[in-house]
Amino acid sequence: MSTQSAAASSWTPPAPEIYVPRRMACVGVWEEAGAALKAYAIHRDRDAAVPILPAEIAAAARSKAFGVLQEIERDAGFHGLGYCIAHVGEEAVWLLVDWWRAGGIVCQKLLSAPLSSPADFKTVQAPFLACVWELAVIGHERDAWVRNMMRAAPDAQGYLADRLAPGEY
Repeated sequence: MSTQSAAASSWTPPAPEIYVPRRMACVGVWEEAGAALKAYAIHRDRDAAVPILPAEIAAAARSKAFGVLQEIERDAGFHGLGYCIAHVGEEAVWLLVDWWRAGGIVCQKLLSAPLSSPADFKTVQAPFLACVWELAVIGHERDAWVRNMMRAAPDAQGYLADRLAPGEY
């Protein structure tokens, strides 16, 4: 038996995970130093009485997001546009900072904060991209970019106004 076959036959699947929709909403457009980010919030708690993005987390997320953009502003291909996702999840508070550059390329920096200290964002070193809930936002943002920016007359204001509708996804 080959090594590949032996590895495949000894694989044990993880416990099943059942998909439960989460609340999502665009909480505005954050603008600073010539850059604009559509800010999205996702919360694991489906109770509408629970703030989708508590003020402390929103302030820290905004500060970190623009800190990330300051690091990359030397990139001549940066359009000055992007989006970020602050996700209060089961394991941590995740912050995805995504920005568009020339060639229809989206770049990302992923940060997280412990639930016990939800404003203490640090860069994630693991090879993570996004979870299934965050991919709903990312899919919308890809389509919004194509609709508004990848055409003969790019429309940055149209892109910023083209937001995923609030709801459960």
